[in-house]
Amino acid sequence: MIVTITFNKKEEWFTFFDGNGNKIERKTEVRYDPLTTETSRVFYGHGIAVTPKEYTNAGEQTAGKNCPFCPENVLNMTPVFPKEIASEGRIFHGNAIVFPNLFPYGKHNGVVIFSNQHYVRLEEFTIDMIKDAFIAAQNYILRVIDTDADASFVSINWNFLPDSGGSILHPHLHVILSESPTNYQANVMEKAVAFNSDTGKEYFSELYVVEKNLNERWIGENGNIAWIHAFSPKSHNDFIGIFSNVFTVQDITEQDWEDFAKGLISIFPSLLEQGFTSFNLSLQLSVNPLLKQPIHVRLIARFTIGQLETSDMNFFQTIHQEPLSVFQPEDVSKLARRHF
Repeated sequence: MIVTITFNKKEEWFTFFDGNGNKIERKTEVRYDPLTTETSRVFYGHGIAVTPKEYTNAGEQTAGKNCPFCPENVLNMTPVFPKEIASEGRIFHGNAIVFPNLFPYGKHNGVVIFSNQHYVRLEEFTIDMIKDAFIAAQNYILRVIDTDADASFVSINWNFLPDSGGSILHPHLHVILSESPTNYQANVMEKAVAFNSDTGKEYFSELYVVEKNLNERWIGENGNIAWIHAFSPKSHNDFIGIFSNVFTVQDITEQDWEDFAKGLISIFPSLLEQGFTSFNLSLQLSVNPLLKQPIHVRLIARFTIGQLETSDMNFFQTIHQEPLSVFQPEDVSKLARRHF
């Protein structure tokens, strides 16, 4: 069997002594991303305990008249699309509504609200709630690419709860279409094209096969959507969902979105079990059928630590651009696998 994907890591040991002269050794594991070769660090002996956060009071204070996304306000307080994107000004699917972002991150930026419910706990999300929101996002993307062929870098993004950078409690997505790739999009595309040139295989398709066979970071699958944990994680949890056999946003079916929603509903309990209630999610989408690269999504947990509510990100992540994880990916995979 030809080895196409390798999982490389090395250990570094720090030796020191306590006040009584007892020797202490601490290990840091440097892991190399199998596609990009970027590194992340897994460290041990951290003793971090994450306390789940409750936003009931904040939800009561920010709901209704104080929230532009609540049902009594959304049609009056949110902007509308040009007629060529949405004849009604906004896009509707089930309880989901799409409208323009007032402060866009790119050439096209739609906001999708999930439902009328202002504060939704992680355990309260339903398959239909998630499915409808992502179908609404897909409908917006399809309308944009019909009118603007240059906006070819596409993602659906989710900041859930304040620890993730979400500024409005009411759950919502950001759909971004741009002429310019983000650093992540450019790097992954460049490396995936090189991988295809070197091996004749599509990277995420091959990652699916290799991880499923290894069963070390494999979690589970529903229909065309498989879930693994990243070998070289971008945070303390880093779940990767691969849309196997689905190559463009045009190819995604309602059944795929239902299977995707089922997967998220299965991932959420593993977050809660670790004390996490917040996350960032980004779904990378292709609009070009010539780029045979399966769609993929990444979900990382976000949290704060201790009485000072210290951020989970420090100089290592923000300046060195080096992700840290206090949890071994293989351990997180075992935990998450139980919920599939």
